[in-house]
Amino acid sequence: MLYENGDPAHNSSTPGDNSGWQFEGKFNFFLGVPIAPHFFITAAHIGGTIGNPLDLHGDLYITIGFQDIPDTDLRVWEVQHTKPFPTYAPISNGLGEVGALVTVFGRGTQRGAEVLNASNQLRGWAWGPGDGVKRWGRNMIINPSVSLTTEFLVCHFDELGVPDECHLSVGDSGGGMFLLQDGLWRLAGIHYAVDGPFRVIPEGPSFSGAIFNRDGLEIFDGTDWTDVPRNSFDVKSSFYSSRVASSLPWLTQNVGPEVNSLAPESYPAWQKLYFSPAQIADSSISGPTEDPDGDGVGNLTEYALNLDPTFNEELVMTAGTGLRGLPLTRYENDRLTIEFVRRTAASGANLTYFPEFSDDLVTWTASGTEISSNLNSRWQRVKITDSATTNSARFVRLRIIHTP
Repeated sequence: MLYENGDPAHNSSTPGDNSGWQFEGKFNFFLGVPIAPHFFITAAHIGGTIGNPLDLHGDLYITIGFQDIPDTDLRVWEVQHTKPFPTYAPISNGLGEVGALVTVFGRGTQRGAEVLNASNQLRGWAWGPGDGVKRWGRNMIINPSVSLTTEFLVCHFDELGVPDECHLSVGDSGGGMFLLQDGLWRLAGIHYAVDGPFRVIPEGPSFSGAIFNRDGLEIFDGTDWTDVPRNSFDVKSSFYSSRVASSLPWLTQNVGPEVNSLAPESYPAWQKLYFSPAQIADSSISGPTEDPDGDGVGNLTEYALNLDPTFNEELVMTAGTGLRGLPLTRYENDRLTIEFVRRTAASGANLTYFPEFSDDLVTWTASGTEISSNLNSRWQRVKITDSATTNSARFVRLRIIHTP
């Protein structure tokens, strides 16, 4: 449920920044996230039966068993080994989570009726109808909240929040919370619970909702109703996601060391994160030179430059800090430069990048000085400075070759 927009279709397609949408599979009425070749993770309290599939962009992975992580609401499902996940989500190492911007996903309710306090002031929205639509929003982690049995990442629903500020509702359980670490959006949490229910003072009917200010409302704490007096300091409601990093030792031992490393990501594996089996079978949609999102960038180029082939954008790299986008070209100190991200040789991409310079657009040479930095084991940021100085026309291009 979004603060800024009540349209049920809003944010119901990819955010386009590779912030986790591609890893979210549908599991019954909820979501699950692949974390290893034969395993995905979700919330234990949503249940499920062996044989239920995880639907990842129309491709079905059949479950054969599960394990619950002790003292958490996290459940790890195992899928048939004859059909492993070709790639899977990286997991947060737990560093820098407090204060981090996160992208969250779920299949909860639409935004319902306005919630007004006794002074007729808007305080949020009740849960609306459930429609099973996968949606996304943003928030910020406030602090880890430790209980006797488990550890959570906590987000407030804030009137003055981030763009696409969101809250959770019933149906969002099992969805993922992703944050940006070392150049990648990593799985930090799996949605567990929200504050509530509420009622309007004095003693109105109880309801569940996304509340950005509890002034004039009462909240049930599991035992009794407590109130926030009218005109008091703004008190927000919160949602809670089970912190995955706390379970990394268990996951490493019971799932495998893959959870602590990045999956190799070939072009065919990458395709499965964005296209359905029918689309992959249709080379006019998912072929390397095709452009299904109509932004002028072919699929292989989107793969090579960390872009989303289903999201129409012409994003250019940000100098010095960019993590994705078309190459940035500039004149600096009478020399032409080109800056881009590059998949590493160890990532399994089978790509070769050729930055080339020319005076006449006919003869191209791979001349220049390279400065590169490793963002993680999958990606590097690269800057090439032309070896020639010139005050006349000078051109640069990036040629990318894929060897299947």
